[in-house]
Amino acid sequence: MLTERELTHFKKKLLRMKQEMTKVIESNRPLTFEDYGELTSLDNHFADTASQLEDREVQFSIKESAQHILTEVNEALERIQNGTYGKCVDTGEEIPVVRLEVLPYAKRTIEAQKQFDETADALAQPELSFSTPIDDERGDQRLQTVDELQYEHGNSSFRIK
Repeated sequence: MLTERELTHFKKKLLRMKQEMTKVIESNRPLTFEDYGELTSLDNHFADTASQLEDREVQFSIKESAQHILTEVNEALERIQNGTYGKCVDTGEEIPVVRLEVLPYAKRTIEAQKQFDETADALAQPELSFSTPIDDERGDQRLQTVDELQYEHGNSSFRIK
């Protein structure tokens, strides 16, 4: 069980993290053409447009990560209020102080987190494909998918299974 001093230490640490993540989110405003010195996208070379798109994707990833961490930090602060901070949400076991020092918003022991991640991975949706399932039987033969068109008209990367 965490001492009052340790709880105060972690609360301060979490409040600092909350402040930092809030700054990241607020300072991460969407990039515009003006940020690149352009008035419009019409005169851009495709490579410039690709660079701008990559910058926006990086910016979006940073903001998304900061929002995720902020949510986790807020949940940890709630657990401090409720008196459940430092206990695994799945098993009820004490989370080692060393783990909390590294990841103050941790809500599971390492073992419980591994099990949680494995379960989440098993439930993950497979990526959707445009390929036609082998046993697909359609009533309307006029519909063709990409793989049927590639087979019929040729494509160097098409392989018959």
